[in-house]
Parts: sequence; C-alpha cells; structure tokens
Amino acid sequence: MPLYTNSYTRKAIILQWVTKTFFHQIYGDNLLFANGQEAIDLRKSLHILFTKQSTMMREVLINKYADETVNSMISGSAVAVYQHFKMTMMQLCLALFLDVESEHSSLLVEQLIHLTTVHWHGIISVPLCFRVPFLAASSYSKALKAKEELLQIIAEELSTSNGSFHTQLLQQLGYRETVQHLLLFISALVPKALASILTSFVCSSHLWGHLPLMKNGELDSASLECILLEVLRMWPPFIGGRRIATEACELGGFHIPKNYSVIYLAEAAHRDPDAFANPDQFDPSRWRS
Repeated sequence: MPLYTNSYTRKAIILQWVTKTFFHQIYGDNLLFANGQEAIDLRKSLHILFTKQSTMMREVLINKYADETVNSMISGSAVAVYQHFKMTMMQLCLALFLDVESEHSSLLVEQLIHLTTVHWHGIISVPLCFRVPFLAASSYSKALKAKEELLQIIAEELSTSNGSFHTQLLQQLGYRETVQHLLLFISALVPKALASILTSFVCSSHLWGHLPLMKNGELDSASLECILLEVLRMWPPFIGGRRIATEACELGGFHIPKNYSVIYLAEAAHRDPDAFANPDQFDPSRWRS
C-alpha cells in the first residue's frame, strides 16, 4: 500500500515522528512514554489518586473554580470562551496538583502559568535548540529552559508544602517519578484539553439545549454524562495516541512488526460508521444503551 493513503495516514506518520523526536525531551520520563510492565505499574499507582472517592475529597476545590468560572461568564459582557476556560483550568490544575492558589500565591501562579505556556510552545515548534548572542533563542530552547525552572519550583513545593495530592503521589511513586509526573499534570497540556472539552460543550449547546431540566434548572447527571461523552466523541481534545505491538500482526492491511509503534487517531475512530451509527450526527442518546 502507498505510504500516504489519506490525510489520516499523514497525521499518523507526523504524530509518530513528533513523539519519537522531542515529546520525551520536553516532558521527561512519565506515563506518556512508559511501555510494557512499567506502564502497567504506573497506571496502577496513579489510578488510586483518580478514583471517585479521591475525586470527591477534592470536590470543594473543584466546585469553587467551577462556580467562579460560570459566574464570570454570565456577567453580560462578551467572553472568549476557550481562553477563559484555559486560564481557569490552569489555575485549577495548579491548585489540585501543586497546592498553589492565586489567593495565597498570586505571583507564583503568574510565574507558573507563564512557564507552562512557554514550555508548551516547545511542543508546537521546530525541535532546534540554539542561542545566538543578541538574538532571541528558539522556542524549543526556551521550552527546555522553562522545563528546568518548572522542575525546580516543583521540587521546592514538594519540600515546603503538604498538599494532599502530591503527598499521596509521593507515597505511590518515588521522588523522581513524582516530580516528573507533576510536571505533566501542571503542564499546559491538561488545561488545554479540558478547555477544549468545555468549549465544545458550550458551543454545542444548541444541539442539546432542548433536553428537559430538573426542578433546580440543571441537567440530570445521566443526561450530562451522555452529552459530555458525545462531545468527546465528536471533538476529541487529543489527536490520538501510541501503542506498542507486543506481537507481529496485521492491521488495516499493514504488517506491524513486533515492538513497532502504532499510532491511533481519535477523530477517525470516533467517526467510524462500523462503531457508531450516523457518526457525524450529534446524538447523546447513543450512550444510554
């Protein structure tokens, strides 16, 4: 089969190159790049921190940021929805994972948001690390410098703060792995994904706004879950991911040798007519069955 069969194939090839070339250098050792038993062990350790019970322990903090976001959006003035959600999610991630909040450490929050933004820009830049006297450094070079500053701040917070999340993380992982995963959790990657989901949810309200509300004016939890699942299906926040073939196999007419990376594309999978009837139609009811 030809190397470039369609746009999805081109995206897969590009994504694989990006992952191998410099994602790892930007984010370091964490679950994103673990394979085999190492990945299984990490997932088990991290799963404990994201169970329903663990999430409920942080419900007050989550509700606080949710209420502030909603109240600021119904003020009557125009709001850039994605930017608004992204800023809120950045602040929430810092509060949840690093125990740093604006009301107590506003300057540190501003610094962290700036650094995580610079760090993220390294991912969407050409991976060239250079500095020329009297000229600006490359975005990739700036991202690596921001990464080092972020790691230093994380280490300082771990030594001075008793935040519940990173204390639990230390109990599950070693110190080095905790630092590396906190870099991932507070990075701009997570807030951008959450902001993308929330923006798609709001902007698709004309597709689900007709659904009946409860007496308190809210959607029931089952309907809300179905809407969010359909939002994730139609507009996934990530292009896809990577898996390692544990055995040689045939997939989609291609021979995949053992230990080769296989890139999957969420958009293509979510619009597969063999998996979803009327895949281009927004239909939350499909998740009730």
